[in-house]
Amino acid sequence: MAEEQVDSRPGVGFGVSRAPSPDSRPPATPAEITAMADTVPDITADSHDSALWWVAALHDDAAAMRQLASSAKLLIRRSVARAAHLPPDVVDLLARDEDCVVGLFLAESCDDATADVLVDVWAWWSGSFSFPGRPRNHPNFPRDDLLRFADDPRPRVRLLALDDPASDDDLVERFSRDPDSEVRGRAAEDPRLSPDSAVRLTQETAHEVYEPARRNPALPPAHLVSLLLDERSARDAAQNPALPVAVMHRMIALAGKGRGPNAHA
Repeated sequence: MAEEQVDSRPGVGFGVSRAPSPDSRPPATPAEITAMADTVPDITADSHDSALWWVAALHDDAAAMRQLASSAKLLIRRSVARAAHLPPDVVDLLARDEDCVVGLFLAESCDDATADVLVDVWAWWSGSFSFPGRPRNHPNFPRDDLLRFADDPRPRVRLLALDDPASDDDLVERFSRDPDSEVRGRAAEDPRLSPDSAVRLTQETAHEVYEPARRNPALPPAHLVSLLLDERSARDAAQNPALPVAVMHRMIALAGKGRGPNAHA
């Protein structure tokens, strides 16, 4: 079998391998699909192989997707999961796949991925440059009744509760003391945070907590100014929307002097 290469041509699709030759054609019958599948090598879970070109060519063939989704070959199942649309039974089968990357590919590529799949992926995947915003911006990602996640054992799922319109100050305060730093970081950026908790979070050692806390408008002005006077925190504090106007004017004046002929002083 000819060596496959990633095709970077516009319109071909990210991560799809190139056909061995210009006259290559995908299999057309179940028997041909089986024969082609038999030539696919086994891969390990940590493999980064591209999606198979001939599976991608069959993405619009529901019968072929059903046949291939049950394949024992991991590379084939991952290639199926890259389809933009899949029948519900195929989505359900792939959603239960033991390989987590199959679920990831569903969340990134398939508009038919279910909310459960998307939340499961969100629990451990923060996104990629190739598919920005996924799975959070997927059309099926849950956007209502997010308070049900407030006690979820998975930290990244738990923090979704703060996006529910019915969430309140009490939940923000509770999450500001969550054992997981990412959850505390989500609370640290919430403007409903109490001033005392905002100050407390600026003193944490985890950057994902203290950086958003320094930018939180709930910070008392006196503490915010003290952060500005410390070179370790000044950059974050300068981005705080609650910065007093007088302080901003002073910062602008100092910056202007810094560009003058005596800037070295």
